Amino acid sequence: MAQLSGPFIPAIEDTSTRRLRVVGATDAAVARRTITVLHVGDTPEDIFLIGQLVAALPSFSATFVAAGTREAVLSALSRQRCDIVLCEFWMAGQTTMALIDEIKAVADVPVILTSALDNDDIELIGRRAGADGLLTKSDLAVATLDRVFSTLLPRRPAPRRDAASMLRALMSDLYAVGLALRPERGGEQPADQAARRIALARSIADLEAASRFGAGVQRFDAIPFFIDALKKQDLRAEAGGAIHFLAPSLPLPIETSPTLYADLVEGFLAEAGDAAASGGVATVSLRAAAGRLIARVHPLGGETVAGDAEARAAAAERRLVIEGLARACGGTVAFSAKDGHILDVPLRLSLRLG
Repeated sequence: MAQLSGPFIPAIEDTSTRRLRVVGATDAAVARRTITVLHVGDTPEDIFLIGQLVAALPSFSATFVAAGTREAVLSALSRQRCDIVLCEFWMAGQTTMALIDEIKAVADVPVILTSALDNDDIELIGRRAGADGLLTKSDLAVATLDRVFSTLLPRRPAPRRDAASMLRALMSDLYAVGLALRPERGGEQPADQAARRIALARSIADLEAASRFGAGVQRFDAIPFFIDALKKQDLRAEAGGAIHFLAPSLPLPIETSPTLYADLVEGFLAEAGDAAASGGVATVSLRAAAGRLIARVHPLGGETVAGDAEARAAAAERRLVIEGLARACGGTVAFSAKDGHILDVPLRLSLRLG
């Protein structure tokens, strides 16, 4: 899922002046494609702005439908055909990842995630939840939406039956228990949370077998994925923040799905980026032992999860996604402020954990 961008255009021009016209004997206006756009969000200012942008699209004659609750979204999808969905990442004090999964389950419709946040967590989570694209609110513009709609709407692929789509299907369960798996404010975790996490891990473990066929298992060097991901995270470092990593001098062959592995590494190393972004120092180590790849992120100082409620929720959702990806690659991941965050995956899928 590529991140989309474009210049912000605050002024909404009159639609009659923006229609494309063919110069000819009749000089007739080119017919615009009729579509229905469903906006999922509960912020009045965003609803108004996006409604105005959609109304000004030069290539489409769009009907704009707004829904601010889960029930309203599902009701709108049941009443009429929607061609594309613009879905806020943050609604009613929580993320909309489970709702995206519900939308995908009931309607074959592209979903574009929108967010005020501009970070890698949103892109990773949205892609794994089944979103077809990401637009930051600062990039919302008539020209951008028109380009995105023109790109996505002709594409109506048949539902995929591979490991990636299976992972998306499991996101509903993942986010349904997400809140239950997190500590209550000022209290301890409920006693049954460990059992819920084990049950969830077991269901995700089924993806390992599917990844052999659907996700395209290959043999490749594991190290460049870490180097590239850490270069990206190092750009987030603020004053005093840094990420230390000594790359192994020899290749480290691994046999797994490159697609799942790339997302796993990028998401796991975002923990180092979190520390560096808040002025701390993170040390990343990578080694092979007993046929397994073991990576550790040890943050020193700085807040590992910083920002407002939406940013913290995104980071929490990212950890849940990383747990699922690690299990899909046959391994495990553990997050600990005291001992550091540890990723443990087999170098070959046949050596996965039982």
